Amino acid sequence: MGIVCLENKKCSCGQFQLDELPCPHVLAALRQRDESFEEYCSPYYTRANLLRTYEIPVNLLLDERKWNVPQHITEEVVNPPKGGKRQPGRPQKERYKTYDEINSKNHKVSCGNYGGEGHNKRSCKNAPKKK
Repeated sequence: MGIVCLENKKCSCGQFQLDELPCPHVLAALRQRDESFEEYCSPYYTRANLLRTYEIPVNLLLDERKWNVPQHITEEVVNPPKGGKRQPGRPQKERYKTYDEINSKNHKVSCGNYGGEGHNKRSCKNAPKKK
């Protein structure tokens, strides 16, 4: 359980400060106090700000053949970077996981022998006996 300070809009899990949206701990505290969560959300997430985002019309680009590109730009040749020097250290094998993926409690353990859930290969009782 996270430690919540509604006055300073902080939670010990850090998600409330990062997203500027109430995390599950804050929502539980607000439910306990019978308060609405709207005043604890960043103004960026309000309906008014969303509508203001699309106030200015977005003009479509013309067909690329109708663009007015200066000649010195069309003649410029851009080559790929030289060298391709590798970064030091072991290359990354997996992508970086998001905050939600790291903290999700929905991870299920499965057996490497036959795919059964609830145990792994090491604790499998149906594993073939070693001779």
